[in-house]
Amino acid sequence: MSIANAVMVVVFIFFNWRVVYAVSLSVLAYYYCFIGKEIDVAFASAIFITLFPFLFSQLFIYLYKQYENKNFSAVIGIYFVIIGLLLPLSTYVTAMTVSFFAGSEPLAMNFMAYSILGGMLTQLSLTPTVLVLFLLVFAKLGYKSKYLEFSEEIRQSKNSSPSHLIWLSTFIVITVIAVSFQNALVIHSLCFVLLILIIFGFGRFGLVQPLLMATIVTLVMLTESLDRVNTLRTLDEQFYGLLVVLAVMITLCYAIAGAVIKNFELLRQQIKLERIDPYTDLFNVKQLEEDLSQYKKAVIVYLDLLPTMSKLADLGYQGKAQLIFQLNNYLTIKNKNVFRCYRPPFSIGILGFAISDENIDTKLNVLVSQLKKFQFYWGDTSVSLVSPTLHCVKITKDDDISAIVSQLCGQPTMLNTNINWIEQESQLVRKVDMLEYIQNVFKNNLFELNCQPYLKLNDNKESAHSFEVLLRINPADGMTQVVTPAEFFPMINLFELESELDCWVVTHTFKLLNEHISDWDKIEKCAINLTAKSLSSPTLAQEILKLADKYEIPLKRICFEITESSALQSEEQAIDTIQVLRRAGCKIALDDFGTGYASFSYLRRLPLDILKIDGEFIRDLPVSETDRLIVESLSNVAKDIGLETVAEFVETDEHINLVRSHDITYAQGYGVAKPRPLKAFLIEIMNK
Repeated sequence: MSIANAVMVVVFIFFNWRVVYAVSLSVLAYYYCFIGKEIDVAFASAIFITLFPFLFSQLFIYLYKQYENKNFSAVIGIYFVIIGLLLPLSTYVTAMTVSFFAGSEPLAMNFMAYSILGGMLTQLSLTPTVLVLFLLVFAKLGYKSKYLEFSEEIRQSKNSSPSHLIWLSTFIVITVIAVSFQNALVIHSLCFVLLILIIFGFGRFGLVQPLLMATIVTLVMLTESLDRVNTLRTLDEQFYGLLVVLAVMITLCYAIAGAVIKNFELLRQQIKLERIDPYTDLFNVKQLEEDLSQYKKAVIVYLDLLPTMSKLADLGYQGKAQLIFQLNNYLTIKNKNVFRCYRPPFSIGILGFAISDENIDTKLNVLVSQLKKFQFYWGDTSVSLVSPTLHCVKITKDDDISAIVSQLCGQPTMLNTNINWIEQESQLVRKVDMLEYIQNVFKNNLFELNCQPYLKLNDNKESAHSFEVLLRINPADGMTQVVTPAEFFPMINLFELESELDCWVVTHTFKLLNEHISDWDKIEKCAINLTAKSLSSPTLAQEILKLADKYEIPLKRICFEITESSALQSEEQAIDTIQVLRRAGCKIALDDFGTGYASFSYLRRLPLDILKIDGEFIRDLPVSETDRLIVESLSNVAKDIGLETVAEFVETDEHINLVRSHDITYAQGYGVAKPRPLKAFLIEIMNK
């Protein structure tokens, strides 16, 4: 085998025509200066020796590019035929032709066998080894080789670390024994055992290691045989037989490698069909389970994208898939702890995991920071994520991943929360308990209507009352479980009981108003909250109108509040519902303005009458100049578009004076009045 020929083919494959001149000049200098050939002979040798490796390497590159992105098994076959077979054969045929026309004696058959078989062994064993060494050197310099990565991917897919160590150790031991013997029969016998061992390892332990090992064994066998040939000064049948056997063994290795690669590619394609979402290129939960099986402890992370998707209703499925695709690429590039992202079924979000260790909180905080910097580019615009929240749960190797993912994806949307930790076992039990509790509350009519009055800031003579209806839970005798509103309402959302709850509140509010209000002039507005899900119902408006007719409620005294912190599921239907209610006389207020989903975009799209400024901007008003500027700007915007305003979280007289100075219409909070039972409040104002 000729290392010079191997290096020549490799540099032609790597650098193409750019090195032809340098290689030819090197061959010319070698033959003329070191061998002592005449200049014309040296020149002819330089052309002949470099021409065929260059031509066939270029043919290989051309065909390789046709199959580069299709399959690796085809590339193996192309290399075997073009470089391994046709190049040695063409070299011999050309040499024989030149010899014939030069009038020289015909080349002997033993030279033909030696030339072709030696060329095959060089190109099929030594050249790929040199190529791999080149790739390894370039990899150290930062160049990524898809072939080295592919070989490693095949090895890792077998998940056979212990057997790989045994295989490698066996090879090393037998090789050391073989080279320590002087007996040709022992050396060849052990080398054939090694070749069988190498064939066993092709594919199972990647491609690169078996290739390097096959080259070592081939060199050991040929070195021993060439020593014997040099001693005897003859090429006997035994030597040619060895070349034939080695050529057959190397060919068998290529056939096995091609079959292994083809099977692996088919398996990978099948896995892609089964485990990869075709629209976003994200893996599914099945792949997540397999990836997590390698770790004893981990943290599964779910990013809820519903808040962002709700703002991008006009994107369509393709645009939303593109958002997930861009986010996946962003995270896997930016965050070294994000190996890949996963697409959960029937959920608008993405999953990931991190190894559970003492630095997990730091890892998650870094991830949150990166999510806040993410920009989704679509057309000529870019959009950031809306209130990204990571729902996290710690898991062990024996946990039911599908059940945990279902639990994670069922978490209610949360605002102003970066990381939401979930206790796996207790949460599942709690969920069942909460469902039973909620069903009991509905069944036993345990809700209690409360209210919180408003203060009209710029009209001290106003005698009509405005108030917001609030909901509390009045536990029945024997019920020891205490549930706060902050815990109860997310559960209502989780079990999708929003419409039922809204119907209960509207019905019982109208009923109390009918029973206790005899003079409607004493009521300016009664504000009732409606959830986003109810607003998106096509029957809501008609149901409210029927209830108003049944209980004789003048709808001009009713105000319905839309909670901005919940995304509208169907904005078009919500607008239709709002328009029907406004035509019937109702007022519409946008609650929690400034910290929720849509903010100013809702002001443009929704038909509104009142703007309720979120208490986050009111609470620190006495000490925060920034909040004062924000409240002033919100008040000015509302006045300019003809909306009344309500300031929430008004806690003190100082708050009242400040919001009054900013021309806010109403104040609401403990500084005005604390919540009280609605029935008692209605009786009180009627008795004044």
